[in-house]
Amino acid sequence: MNENPLEITLTHAETPPQLAACLAVRRAVFTVERSIPAAIEQDEHDCLEAGYDHFLARVGQKDVAALRCHREGGNVVLQRFCVLAAFRRHGVGRAVLAQLERQYAGQADRLVLDAKCEAEGFYTACGYRTVSGVFEEAGVKHVRMEKLL
Repeated sequence: MNENPLEITLTHAETPPQLAACLAVRRAVFTVERSIPAAIEQDEHDCLEAGYDHFLARVGQKDVAALRCHREGGNVVLQRFCVLAAFRRHGVGRAVLAQLERQYAGQADRLVLDAKCEAEGFYTACGYRTVSGVFEEAGVKHVRMEKLL
C-alpha cells in the first residue's frame, strides 16, 4: 500500500446485501483471523430489525472495515469494530472513528466502547479515555473507553 492517504467511505447498512458485507468483514477478522467462534461473534443484534446501526467502510470498491452501534441512554455504544489486516496501520481505523463521531455528533453525549487491551493505545490516540479496569469478554482482556462528542 502506498503512502497516500486512503479515501474511506462509511456507509450505514440499510439493505440485506450491505449487512451481509459488514458481517463478511467481521467474519474475516474475528472468526477466521482471531479464531473467535462464530456463535460468539455473531448474535441476535446482527439483523436490520434489531435496532442496531451497522456500518461498512470501503476503500474504492474494497470492503475494509465494519462495526455496529446501538444507543444506550445518551450514549452510542460502538461494538465489533474491525479492520482487515491488510488495511491496518494505514489510517483506516482513525478515519472510520472520525466519520462515526461526526455521524452521531448532536445525537448523543458520547461514544462508548469496550476495547481489547492491545488496542487501548490506538483509541487513546484517537481521543478516547479509559473509564474502567480490565475485564474479560469472549476470552480476551478489555477496558471500557469513551469519548465526549
